[in-house]
Amino acid sequence: MRREGVLYLDPIRDLVNEVLAAADLPAITKSVATPVAYAAGAVLEAADKVLGRTEEPIMTRFVAKELSTAHWFDISAARHDLGYTPSVSIEEGMRRLRASLHA
Repeated sequence: MRREGVLYLDPIRDLVNEVLAAADLPAITKSVATPVAYAAGAVLEAADKVLGRTEEPIMTRFVAKELSTAHWFDISAARHDLGYTPSVSIEEGMRRLRASLHA
């Protein structure tokens, strides 16, 4: 959901689906309960530690929490206090992403 100066994502699936659409990939249609994803992240983190891997696993507890949490990105204070105006809107950014992926 968007209104002037505020981007609300609940969870972040909407934005991820826009990025996937820009890449002509299918949208996310299924989900996993947050506790299950969090547990999977903990298991993968532990496995990587035991195996001595240095790269971050594909799922972590942090990723599980971030992807399952509603986010608000509100720039109204920056607009008011600093006179900030975004040079590129989310919509324009998505158009540019699509164009760059198909160039």
